[in-house]
Amino acid sequence: MNRASLRQLLLGGAIALLAAPLLASTAFAQVADMPRNETLVLTPWGDQPAQFANTENWHPYLSSITHQRDVMQITINEALFYTNLNDGTLIPWQAESFEYAPDFMSASIKLRDGVEWSDGTKFTADDVKFTLEAVRDAPPEIGGSAAFKEWIKDVTVVDPLNVTINFNKAAPRFVRDFLALGHENHYPILPKHIWEGQDIATFTNYDPAKGWPVGTGAYKLVSTTNQQEIFDRRDDWWGAKVGFQDLPAPKRITLVPVSSDDAMGQLHIANQIDGGRQLLIGTFEAARAQNDKLSSWNPEGPNWGAPDGCDYSLVFNQMREPWNDVNVRYALNYAIDRAAINDIGYEGGQKPVTFAFSNYMAGTWLGEGSPLKAVLDKYNLDNPDPAKVEEYMGKAGYAKDANGLWAKDGKPLTVTVRTPAFIQPTLAPLTQQFKNAGFDAVQAPVDDTWLPDIQSGNFDTMIFVHCGSLSEPLETLQHYHSKFARPLGENIPNAVAASRYMNPEYDKLIDAMDAVPADTDPNSEYMKNAVAALDIALRDLPQIDLLEEYHVVTFNNTYWTGWPSAADPYVAPYTPWEAFNVVIHNLKPTGAP
Repeated sequence: MNRASLRQLLLGGAIALLAAPLLASTAFAQVADMPRNETLVLTPWGDQPAQFANTENWHPYLSSITHQRDVMQITINEALFYTNLNDGTLIPWQAESFEYAPDFMSASIKLRDGVEWSDGTKFTADDVKFTLEAVRDAPPEIGGSAAFKEWIKDVTVVDPLNVTINFNKAAPRFVRDFLALGHENHYPILPKHIWEGQDIATFTNYDPAKGWPVGTGAYKLVSTTNQQEIFDRRDDWWGAKVGFQDLPAPKRITLVPVSSDDAMGQLHIANQIDGGRQLLIGTFEAARAQNDKLSSWNPEGPNWGAPDGCDYSLVFNQMREPWNDVNVRYALNYAIDRAAINDIGYEGGQKPVTFAFSNYMAGTWLGEGSPLKAVLDKYNLDNPDPAKVEEYMGKAGYAKDANGLWAKDGKPLTVTVRTPAFIQPTLAPLTQQFKNAGFDAVQAPVDDTWLPDIQSGNFDTMIFVHCGSLSEPLETLQHYHSKFARPLGENIPNAVAASRYMNPEYDKLIDAMDAVPADTDPNSEYMKNAVAALDIALRDLPQIDLLEEYHVVTFNNTYWTGWPSAADPYVAPYTPWEAFNVVIHNLKPTGAP
């Protein structure tokens, strides 16, 4: 069903309640009933299959398992710290504070007294040491293993509530990026008394008879199938016992799979869902016309959504010809009309950009007079220009053939444009723009092969997300460091760093930035290196940034209020982020029957 037909269906009042059979058919006989107004019903974020997989594997670090991103981060597990990315405020949780050594070669963390695992065992510094060193020593399929190997020398337990992380090199942002960001940093502390002696690569962390999975969170898993996952509140949660936080209001959290934007809109209209998967703008507006209890980050459109620290970009495989030719990359850039992609694909709901610096950091780093803004202005890449397409294709040795296509040695250059389903609105307009500029552009089928292909290098170009700079420029600039490159056929360690770009001069700049704290002073070494690195990145253009991602996060206020918004930005509004646990503890029941 396309967006127009969905509008007609919803606004016409003929709602096909897909949710009713879904929720009714997945009840568990062994789980007690819970009133709808005491249950928070969510879906996983983004494009998902119609059924859950790995229902009996609750490993939070295994790269092939998504439970930590889908639901464990708001139910079973908690973080040492969270961050309100809207203003940078640190939110201590399992821990109270942290402090770096003057040379940034170590960081000391003070844990909160009274934190307990769900089986009653005390949460201590031994758990922190065990987790960080176990992940450091783990094989590549364990999330974070490559980064922890790079940074962590060892971990010292000072006493049960104090632990020191010792680094291999100066690491002034390790705690923030891995243990406190409240974003996609899914690195929960593991219970040593459960995981010690287990094979970290194969342990499933699931045994209902033993109460596994064990976490410090306020909820426990009570049922898991491929149709729903149910978590009930633990009234013995440590936070309530020590007076840190009240018990969260929802007595149950139920996660259900929803495989399409259309179905999610219908669930919202029927009040059978409270939040989760984002909606397309047209779907949100159509659903909201039928249910005025729906809200997003902003009260008005077309920019309903919130920034998520990512953009959409066209990634080039630098290890394949001719994508390793900067002239071809520049020619394609000048064939692109970002505003048109935004209007056609997203009804004006995104923001055209030329580099993956998110709105979260823009106010601090990209204001008038900023040295970084001066570099962006210097290159002026958001400027479609047919003459420049011709100029750069000529430099690359191409000329138009009898069919008006760019060709070399009699062979047209085929540009195969690929994308995951969740960025599909960019696909048709971008492909057409390349065709209009004389490229033999082909719109590739949308399927599930994009992730293994982008990891292994089995692609020419790929529209993908670049999630990076939330608080400082290094967070994006680092992704062009050669440490992320791998030979073709070997998986890269970070999917957002997929260009396989390598430049020793650039690496030195990033290494220097990595060793010192961020500094907005134009005369600081950090800023000078950031400016130089940005200049190289735009000069070499390993990827073309297109639009900053503003998702129409959608919340239903029928049963629950207290969702984050632009008017109440206490945390970012994204359900897959670690800090969404703060939202769970902020929700209030409306009393609706």
